[in-house]
Amino acid sequence: MVSTEFHRYLMENEEFAEKIPANAMVIFQVEGEDDFNRWHKETSLKNRELDQPVIFVYVKKWRKHSSIEELKLAEAV
Repeated sequence: MVSTEFHRYLMENEEFAEKIPANAMVIFQVEGEDDFNRWHKETSLKNRELDQPVIFVYVKKWRKHSSIEELKLAEAV
């Protein structure tokens, strides 16, 4: 979910997208989510390629509503 919302944010704020190096590893850090932040950082860095640039994205605030307008659920068999 964080990755999807980040891509949406970049589409609306292209100046941030231009600052991200090619092939960069993006590590999300969400305010108030210490367990997630620790897990995501450790897991990401374990999978980092040699000399791969790393950027941290600090999520400070979420929108109040989803951008989904309509959906349908189906139970998996």
